[in-house]
Amino acid sequence: MKTIFVLLSLLLLTGCWSSVELNDRAFVRMMVLDKTKSGIELSLDFTLPNRLIPGSAGGGSGEQTGKPYTYINETGIDISEAFRKMQSDMSRKISFGQTRVVVVGRELAEAGIQPILDFIAREPAMHINAYLFVAPGRAREIESIAAIFQRFPSDILTAYGETHVVLDTTIKDFLAANYNGGDMVVPMLRFGTKKIASEKQKEQKWMGTAGAAIFKQGKMVSTLNKSEMRGGLWILGKLKNAEISLPSPTDGKNISFIVQRANTRISPRIKEDQIEIQLQSNAEAEVLASSSNINLKDLKQLEKLEQSLNLVVKKRIISTIAKTRAVSSDAFQLGNYIDWHYPTKWKSIKPNWRDVYSSEMRLNVQTDVTITRLGTFQHAIMESEAE
Repeated sequence: MKTIFVLLSLLLLTGCWSSVELNDRAFVRMMVLDKTKSGIELSLDFTLPNRLIPGSAGGGSGEQTGKPYTYINETGIDISEAFRKMQSDMSRKISFGQTRVVVVGRELAEAGIQPILDFIAREPAMHINAYLFVAPGRAREIESIAAIFQRFPSDILTAYGETHVVLDTTIKDFLAANYNGGDMVVPMLRFGTKKIASEKQKEQKWMGTAGAAIFKQGKMVSTLNKSEMRGGLWILGKLKNAEISLPSPTDGKNISFIVQRANTRISPRIKEDQIEIQLQSNAEAEVLASSSNINLKDLKQLEKLEQSLNLVVKKRIISTIAKTRAVSSDAFQLGNYIDWHYPTKWKSIKPNWRDVYSSEMRLNVQTDVTITRLGTFQHAIMESEAE
């Protein structure tokens, strides 16, 4: 009897019959998408395993040569057709298990990214926490950039999101926003050329951060500049470190700060059908450098400087939201807070929320940025002037 039980148990210990060995997979690190006259151009960034390890261990006989990644592109009426064409020419099974970045060209973003979300939602291996970026022109420009500090271009973009240099919008964020109407902000990139010393002063294509794209109903309708994009980080409470420079209230000379530990609380208020959104942002600031003669040990002068600092932050937040209101896009999902606090009221205003948001909603922004450390540079400057 025991023997029969053991044999029956062994039958349950079967493997996955549809599995694909790692050696038979081609792993995608980044998905790049552009609009064409006839549909979509899909470009995938693949890791090249035979170039990851130098020498014989990587399949070669000498030093590692060439980049450890490559791009393959294909076009189609939609993403699925372009993907099928690409897969039919591949000797390995394409896998999205390591995809961490999706870059969309501006023209495609303006046409609408709903087809992209549909494709990703149907792809079970795709990480919905992959970061989403919009290129200022064609997304395929990213294929020619020089990866200097990172081994893969996709790692640069991942670092942008993880360190909150830009808005860390993910596919998951956009899928959730799409459920509520498709209003969202997505970070934008910028491309240029410059001579890089480590590359023997050759002209190289480089990539940097820009502002952000404002989406309405899944389509890009406007942009935020870099300062307004940083204001978006304030609104979302995702600002980690920010450098702010402003003129001294005493002599107009420049003072630089590093802002840390920022957080924002968003609270809706409804009184007599008047909707108000209150934003309370708190942070700490440290003096980085100063060319001013201001005496920060004087509490009155310190208070004036804090007032100036708070005014800069407040204007940045108001300017950012004003940009979204101008195009009737609730890009920061402020309507969700009304839904959570006033669900009954939200049901009645939801159909016309964009009109309410753009023209009727009141915005009350309060900031409390305190200077907690005066910094060593300021102290040194004051001493040298005293001498």
